[in-house]
Amino acid sequence: MDILKRKIQDRKLLNLIRKIIYSTEGDKGLPIENYTSQTFANIYLNEVDQYIKHKLKCKYYFRYMDDSIILIKTKEEAILILNDIKRFLKENLHLTLNSKTQIIKDKQGVNFCGYKINEKRLKIRDRGKRNLKLKIKKLEKQIKNGEISTIEAYKYITGHIGYIQMANVQRLTKKLFYCGEI
Repeated sequence: MDILKRKIQDRKLLNLIRKIIYSTEGDKGLPIENYTSQTFANIYLNEVDQYIKHKLKCKYYFRYMDDSIILIKTKEEAILILNDIKRFLKENLHLTLNSKTQIIKDKQGVNFCGYKINEKRLKIRDRGKRNLKLKIKKLEKQIKNGEISTIEAYKYITGHIGYIQMANVQRLTKKLFYCGEI
């Protein structure tokens, strides 16, 4: 609420926001089913974004919701930055990092936003590939049975196409989209 008070002067709006934020059971977290939770989470985590970018001067920092990665040159530097972030989160936002937090070598690769990212390329995670293949098969079956048109199938799959185009998946793309009936 202190972060919001710095930006919002309207007391009625602040009272409404307070009711939304504290509408969950217990004393931690935001109600997941509430559409405003994503917005409030981003406002809250913007504090750590600014700290990492401007105070720690991390050039390659990426965050999506509560998942983030930072690309650092050395392990020693990564340890120092991770400790600084832990301290900032605890002292300023009353947050702790979860057990998934780790320092990984670039050759090993990291899972982030549905991709496997390593020093050489961006690939779709195996689970994402399996789900996409299953969805394509389902759409092909629905088209054959006359349940949906190819245009409807294409509308559905357009977002997935954009997702896979970001990765190095030429063989997967050819297999799914140029050999099938869609």
